[in-house]
Amino acid sequence: MKTLKITDCWYKRICTEQCSENCIRYKLMYSLFKQSNLPEALWDYKSLTCKDKDYQAFKELQAKSDAILNFIDAGNNLYIYSENCGNGKTTWAIRLMYSYFDKIWHKSCFDCKALFVSVPKFLYNCKRSISQDVKGFEELCNLISEVDLVIWDDIGEMKASDYEHQILFQYIDDRINSKKSNIYTSNKNKGQLEDVLGVRLASRIYNCSECIEFLEEDKRGKY
Repeated sequence: MKTLKITDCWYKRICTEQCSENCIRYKLMYSLFKQSNLPEALWDYKSLTCKDKDYQAFKELQAKSDAILNFIDAGNNLYIYSENCGNGKTTWAIRLMYSYFDKIWHKSCFDCKALFVSVPKFLYNCKRSISQDVKGFEELCNLISEVDLVIWDDIGEMKASDYEHQILFQYIDDRINSKKSNIYTSNKNKGQLEDVLGVRLASRIYNCSECIEFLEEDKRGKY
């Protein structure tokens, strides 16, 4: 565990505790984020500006965030999509994970509770792992089956092979059957998702999820 420097605490923007060098909340939150596979560049809590077109989507996602424990306990799933890039899909998915961590940090016991999985990178490492050892990949695969929540980021970003269909279906289907929550982000609607992932996997994802569409254009750099 790295030594806490109060000025470096990414979490203090929304934390209600008084900063301290021995802050147990920081240590437990740091452990949750470190084990989540989320790149550290994305740890910072970003503000989100709602435009008219996405008012309803933001309203629904804020309700999910406020009731995140119910969402996870019920094993619910969410599909956040837009044909446009950079309009907050991934930021909102991370926001929901943030909300979950904020609710359960005090009882997390330094265990891994949620994962962020970049689907293109995951599939790339799946293929690499056939012929070589990929550092940390086996552990990641084991955790996918165990944690309370997985964010599947950029699912459907590229056309998948039959092998990749099978791997993704296995993990996602197992999680759905085990009532473990999934949040998917994608630039594909249902028809487009079927084109790249196949009808079987796309239908499993789409039919077992609440779907929220973003309509705004690219807002990167405008948060």
